[in-house]
Amino acid sequence: MTDSRPDSLFSEFPPITRDEWKAKATSELNDTPYESIIWHTPEGFKLEPWYSSAEKVHHLPIPLNRSINSWKSCFLVTVNNPAQANAEALRYLKQDARALEFCFTDPALFTAEHLGALLAGIELPAISLYFSGALPPAAQLFERLSSLKGFQDASGALLAPLPETNPEVDRDIAALIHSHPRFTLLSIDATPFHEEGATASQEIAYALAGASDLIHRFLQAGITAGEAATSMEIILSVGSSHFTELAKPRALRYLLGHLLKAYGAPLGTPRPRLFARTSARNRSLLDPYTNILRLTSEAVSAILGGYETLQLRVFDDGLSVEPEVARRITGNIHLVLKEEGLLDRVVDPAGGSNYIETLTRELAASAWGLFCQIEKSGGLPAAKRSGMIERLARESAEARQKEIVKRKKTLLGVNRYTWPLTPDQERNLGLLEEKLSSLSDASESAAFELLRLKTLSHRKQHGSAPAAFIWMVGDPTISQRQAGFCEELFKCGGFEISGCEALSPEEGSCKRALERSPAFVVLCIAEKDPVSRAETMCRSLKALNPSILLLMAGRPPKESEQLAAAGLEGFLYTGVDVLETLSTFQRKTGVQ
Repeated sequence: MTDSRPDSLFSEFPPITRDEWKAKATSELNDTPYESIIWHTPEGFKLEPWYSSAEKVHHLPIPLNRSINSWKSCFLVTVNNPAQANAEALRYLKQDARALEFCFTDPALFTAEHLGALLAGIELPAISLYFSGALPPAAQLFERLSSLKGFQDASGALLAPLPETNPEVDRDIAALIHSHPRFTLLSIDATPFHEEGATASQEIAYALAGASDLIHRFLQAGITAGEAATSMEIILSVGSSHFTELAKPRALRYLLGHLLKAYGAPLGTPRPRLFARTSARNRSLLDPYTNILRLTSEAVSAILGGYETLQLRVFDDGLSVEPEVARRITGNIHLVLKEEGLLDRVVDPAGGSNYIETLTRELAASAWGLFCQIEKSGGLPAAKRSGMIERLARESAEARQKEIVKRKKTLLGVNRYTWPLTPDQERNLGLLEEKLSSLSDASESAAFELLRLKTLSHRKQHGSAPAAFIWMVGDPTISQRQAGFCEELFKCGGFEISGCEALSPEEGSCKRALERSPAFVVLCIAEKDPVSRAETMCRSLKALNPSILLLMAGRPPKESEQLAAAGLEGFLYTGVDVLETLSTFQRKTGVQ
């Protein structure tokens, strides 16, 4: 076998510029405008499908700060009973956990006795310990932790918001930073912004603003900018937009260098550590196994993006899947990606990808612009008080929701490709509805799943749900595609399908379409002039069943008023507001 440089594989092909590629792509698109394949990102900038090696001059120098791409797999343990929490922690350690986050529900549980029970059997120096939730003051917390055997050699972080600026408290924390260098005591949690709808560039900007506020605060307590940075943990959510989420920590790491330089930190000062939590806003409660796909995609994004610590939310809350099964499967994602995917072998594998490098640069520019606005307004707390943060989150959440209800963005198992409920879910309908109702307005799945639950609850009470018959006429390659779209749309609302057939447009076929007493008949007519055919079919169906709801696949034609006079209720097509359409169907059929 001949050894050769990888570049030699391409030596026989002439280099292609982006302009040449664009010209070829435009010619191949024929009448479709080139603009249609450009991604208009939620951040407001555009990304083309391909970038050439000429972009290298614009690549940002992303600091790596490590020689391997290893990450800490962190598992969340809720502490309301120390003995039970200890048993759960020990189970996670058997799944190769390298970090544990103990979330306390009551500061009264943080006693020497309870801590001894909580950490029994755990070799403290071997893992990272994270503490969050309802905690006592930091000085008191570390006083109690320091009494534990092995804690002086332990590492980890305090993932709890600091109290408001207080010179005495700040001096205590400054002393702890010096006495516990293996622990990070300054945390910035940007996950609430994500869950309320923030875009990736907004999350970066908020993380930068939080870091700036903390550095400024602790400079006055005698902590240098470099010391503050090395004692800082930034927590970010990881969503399902793979390339954006991969580029997000790269852009943040680059901008943190600028921030530290502005505060006078020495060149080469380590950046704050980055802690990733998988997103909660895109989870499905009714089709929980699709969350495994989301978790895997999000984990890959986080690992390739270079987070030091990764925490995967358990893919189900126990309403659909046995908790132990859900925890086990979720934990195995770490193992598969490391032991079989070998994702820990390459540091910054995205580095050099012209597309991702461009996305990283654009994200950084967008985030830096917003960060500067926040600083001008007086910092992150001032921006929150002014309503600026809430307004931006609401605007981005509304834009995202608009894409989801029109199915421009697919949520597997939510607005497309739904799956029937399991027997356990059928028994837990009330609890599922209660859980969905408690979710934030920024949840991407809640509105669809609540609507679907209403139809399923109606079916449980009455023995059946309103059904649709889909009637195909004409060219099967077109009518079958229309039928598939309509069937999927109805299933997203929990409606049943009484039949989907290609029938000749005659009176006998009308009787066949109505024989199972559907609430709807959907006409999928793939003919050159479908209007006259649809008008005849509508009149025949209405004559047999005046209460039948008639719909037609396709955009409204100019003769739509003529069809409405024949009894047609509306049209189903790509771009229709699916959520509003299904809500209307529920009202017309008595579901709500």
